[in-house]
Amino acid sequence: MTTLTPVNTDVLIIGAGPTGLTLANLLGQAGVRTTILDRKAGTVTEPRAVSIDDESLRTMQAAGLDEAVLADVVKGYGVHYFDKPGGRCFGKVEPVGKQYGYPKRNAFRQPLFERTLMQGMERFPSLTPLFCHELIDFTQNASGVLARIQNAAGDTVEVHAQYMVACDGGRSPVRKQLGIDMVGSSFKSRWLVVDLDQDDDPFWQTRVYCDAQRPVVEVPGPHQTRRFEFMLKDDETDEQMLSDASLGNLLRPFRGEKAYSLVRKVVYTFHARVASRWQEGRVFLAGDAAHLTPPYAGQGMNSGVRDAHNIAWKLVAVLRGQMAKSALETYESERRDHAWALIKLALNLGVVMAPASALRAKLITSTFRVIGLIPPLRDYFLQMKFKPKPRFTQGLVLSQGKAGNLRAGTMLPQPTLFDSHGCAQLLDEHIGPGFALIQYGDLRSQRMDQLQHPLWTHLDAKRIVIIPQDAPLPPPLAGLTIVHDRNGELSALFAEASTFLLLRPDRYVAAIFDQAQESETALALQSLLGIAQATTVAVAAANTAHSPVTL
Repeated sequence: MTTLTPVNTDVLIIGAGPTGLTLANLLGQAGVRTTILDRKAGTVTEPRAVSIDDESLRTMQAAGLDEAVLADVVKGYGVHYFDKPGGRCFGKVEPVGKQYGYPKRNAFRQPLFERTLMQGMERFPSLTPLFCHELIDFTQNASGVLARIQNAAGDTVEVHAQYMVACDGGRSPVRKQLGIDMVGSSFKSRWLVVDLDQDDDPFWQTRVYCDAQRPVVEVPGPHQTRRFEFMLKDDETDEQMLSDASLGNLLRPFRGEKAYSLVRKVVYTFHARVASRWQEGRVFLAGDAAHLTPPYAGQGMNSGVRDAHNIAWKLVAVLRGQMAKSALETYESERRDHAWALIKLALNLGVVMAPASALRAKLITSTFRVIGLIPPLRDYFLQMKFKPKPRFTQGLVLSQGKAGNLRAGTMLPQPTLFDSHGCAQLLDEHIGPGFALIQYGDLRSQRMDQLQHPLWTHLDAKRIVIIPQDAPLPPPLAGLTIVHDRNGELSALFAEASTFLLLRPDRYVAAIFDQAQESETALALQSLLGIAQATTVAVAAANTAHSPVTL
């Protein structure tokens, strides 16, 4: 055993699962020196998570990987609820909108997803993957983190990082070394998960069998794959239920006597817990290390991807000097409540999907049939409006801002917009990976080109003008990207309001203001970001300012 040459990096990521790999790609895209390690020899080869939502696909878009990920995705699938195998369908959830640019629910396979993320890292020379490496221990002080890691040969190396993010799973060694407890619900449920391939069932919606005798979930996947999840009873042992005889009996009501191609069988115990703290100095927890979510809402992995995007842009901005390091303290305050809201959603859906008694199952089916007769309620469930959307009321947002039906602290929808040549692109393609200063409304009423506060230059904010559906496109203006909401996708949201937005890199609205409020808004944002006014003035002086143009 030898000690290898120390490694210096900006960010050290522990764990190369979906959360860690997403974070690495986002940091790599920004040119941040990043080292990611995992004790495994590579990415996972067995199916785990099976659902990716529109918010996560938007994050993949931010990382430049949406097309690659979508190549292995069943887009836009819903859920059909049955009272028992072979029984009656009593409820459906079939969302059709693309509020954030992508279908709301999509089926995927985690090995293919992780492989795409791994290949994505190869684009960036600033990224260093270290597989077959394990964290031994770490210390930290006011200037950084010192981690000792070990490779498969037993050689050790010291890694000096400014920040460390633990994406090392539900049993997180980093969380344990920090002495951070998991708190929350006492919920615990055992399920047998069976993954098949070479499946010839063409039905591409999820089937949920809400049978008190044995709740079952059946999920379609890409490339003729399918998952079955069977709830286990307290007196059923893992060994007993994993036997070939038990698998055959469990699958027979769904496949008859047809042979099946088994990929994996495993018993999971699902929990509903969150870490009591998500940050300790320069070390952060993300993904399953920070929260454990039951699978009923398909949000466990997606919550981890949200964590990655939230902490990634903040690390980038702090390392670039655009924000003070104190801004990183908003990571937990912004993410924790929404992560817990999705855990509660999963627990509530679990009541429907896994009824505790035959009486409760009958009550649920009857309720859904009544709901199906009432259009507003039917639409509420059909379009997944029950899924809680994050809205930040604290953190790096001026939460009192409002324009029409849009509020600061919410994610801005992503419409398809048209340039002066009629070319259509999603909003984020016009913005790029950083901040954006967005105007919605006719340039004759407010003037993007006259916003001159140095904060916008300090943040290197891309300037986008979105012209409403019924207004003509103005001539090109230097420094502005002008696009047309030709289909009126934003008209109901803004409700005729003409306004400015500061959009964060994770596509949440940091502030909403009009031209007269520019200085007041910028000063309040500087305070949130921990930026001295002299800093933004110095940056602005070093760059060419946007000059007013007369229309």
